Amino acid sequence: MSPTLAALIIQLLSLLSAIVGLLQLVVIVAVILSWLIAFNILNTRNRGVYQIVSAIEGVSNRLLFPIRRFLPSIAGLDLSPLVFLFLCQVVKILIGSLAAQVAMSVGG
Repeated sequence: MSPTLAALIIQLLSLLSAIVGLLQLVVIVAVILSWLIAFNILNTRNRGVYQIVSAIEGVSNRLLFPIRRFLPSIAGLDLSPLVFLFLCQVVKILIGSLAAQVAMSVGG
């Protein structure tokens, strides 16, 4: 494998890892926002707050829906964000491992 191709593959894997990290951040923010709304710290009657919360929850619900189909809430506790974050960490580890293998194939 040529060094330029390896560098391109490593950059693409880095971009993919960053996208996974961004998805993790969206889910974490959605969880925190749901807590703030549940404890009446955020007022969703404010139009700006409602639009922001609606956008973030829309994205996070699309990400969490496949997990929610298989994992029901337990005693009213939704564990799908935790499972999603765990799966994202596994994907990021696999991406890092693949990037290391590509780097070793060029240097080795």
